[in-house]
Amino acid sequence: MNTDLTTVAVSAFLCLWWAVAAVSLALAARPGAGRRHLADRWDALSRTASLGFLVPLCLVAVTWTALPVALWYLLTALTAAAVAAVVLRLPGLPARGPDTGAPARRASAIGNTALAAAVVCSLALFLP
Repeated sequence: MNTDLTTVAVSAFLCLWWAVAAVSLALAARPGAGRRHLADRWDALSRTASLGFLVPLCLVAVTWTALPVALWYLLTALTAAAVAAVVLRLPGLPARGPDTGAPARRASAIGNTALAAAVVCSLALFLP
């Protein structure tokens, strides 16, 4: 397989992953009771940190000379809109969910936030 084609395919996959994560976060931030909606503040933090992990990953791993740069701007705007929706929805969410999955969501939120922070800090150290 051609290396240029592989580069474009991997870059497109990462951008698609980023877009799906941003859209799912924006849809989860809508008010309402359902399985896909935010259960509590820890769930909001976990999903936002997961999206925050994808942004620097795509910044480094995607070859932006192979894809249109307008895609970067579109995905960044989509991410900003999804995070803004979560921030606006956050005061109405309970601090801790009453269901049995709440401790797992807290642990996931702490892990996702630590991973996203480690990635951002390591990029700040190693990128010029």
